[in-house]
Amino acid sequence: TSLNDVGGEPRRFGISVAAFHAATRARAVRWPHNMLATSTHDSKRSEDMRARLNVLSEVPAAWKLMLKRWRRLNRGRKREIDGSDAPSRNDEYLIYQTLIGTWPLTPPDDEQLADYRARIDAYMSKALREGKEHSSWIQVNADYEGAVSEFVQALLAPGEKNLFLADFVPLVQTIIHHGLLNALAQLLIKITSPGVPDIYQGCELWQFNLVDPDNRRPVDYAQRGRYLAEVQAMVDAPPEQWPQRLLPLTSDIADGRIKLYTLWQGLALRSRWPEVFEQGDYLPLKVSGEHAAHVCAYARRHGDRSLITLVPRLPARLLGDRQVLPLGTEVWGDTALELPHGLATVPWRNALTGSAHAAADQLAVGELLAVFPVALLASELAP
Repeated sequence: TSLNDVGGEPRRFGISVAAFHAATRARAVRWPHNMLATSTHDSKRSEDMRARLNVLSEVPAAWKLMLKRWRRLNRGRKREIDGSDAPSRNDEYLIYQTLIGTWPLTPPDDEQLADYRARIDAYMSKALREGKEHSSWIQVNADYEGAVSEFVQALLAPGEKNLFLADFVPLVQTIIHHGLLNALAQLLIKITSPGVPDIYQGCELWQFNLVDPDNRRPVDYAQRGRYLAEVQAMVDAPPEQWPQRLLPLTSDIADGRIKLYTLWQGLALRSRWPEVFEQGDYLPLKVSGEHAAHVCAYARRHGDRSLITLVPRLPARLLGDRQVLPLGTEVWGDTALELPHGLATVPWRNALTGSAHAAADQLAVGELLAVFPVALLASELAP
């Protein structure tokens, strides 16, 4: 369902890295100042929710087993309306993906679970009416909507007797983890790609919003202000100290500070080097080695200033069930970034970690991602 959104095309089930580079290079030439939006007031699912749901495409066999088991567990919670099950198989499928995409990062208490139930219930009511299969705004099918509401309430009922939640919560944790890695990679690409990044309210931290009015709830800007001060203080030190000082971000990525930090540093570099982002060439970079398929990398270059963006992709296939960050040579092995001549003579500094990398025609991905799960390198000789 992550494909079914404003500006999306459900029939286009992903593209290759090569196709991504081709499309991005074309945008750099034709629409270099195009707005890059991943969440808006009209999104049906927020950027981080879609990034989480995309993980399901990496684990189709496991997802199929989950579906079969949950359908069996919840069969008795359905009602028959006009000779058919309510919810229908299609609506039940939507409910499960909605729960996966929005399940809270920290275990909800009873009060929080009640609020969450209300959100999902309200969402399903709107989805049913706009889907126009079993209900609509013009002809509301109260019986069908009521049956779906009862189904949602039963799925999310508190207590040890809820066998669905007992099965769902542990299984979704790995999907949640890999989804955060997807979301962080998506953010850095948005910041450094040709175009102008647009940040929707609240998306400075992780947001798992549904269609309006869910995506228009009040934003805690005071919390974001505190977090910004915290991450800025972490790097108020010589760059050599950054890796150690950034450990709180990578040890608990769920609190969202890692997203805010990446956003802040990326926008800061855009502010310092506007011509690179507004006029710079877009250069796809080759990756070699055993996990080359799990990396997307490109350079932006203008005059004597260059930068490199490197992010992991398909984390579920790379890491399996391990809820770890894709850091170091233990994960990446001999995977390497291949630099063309114009970039191979440049020394680099990672704008996110402060780490220095000597000029070379090949940079080990395990070293670039030694302490942080994405990399943003800036040519060190350029002021």
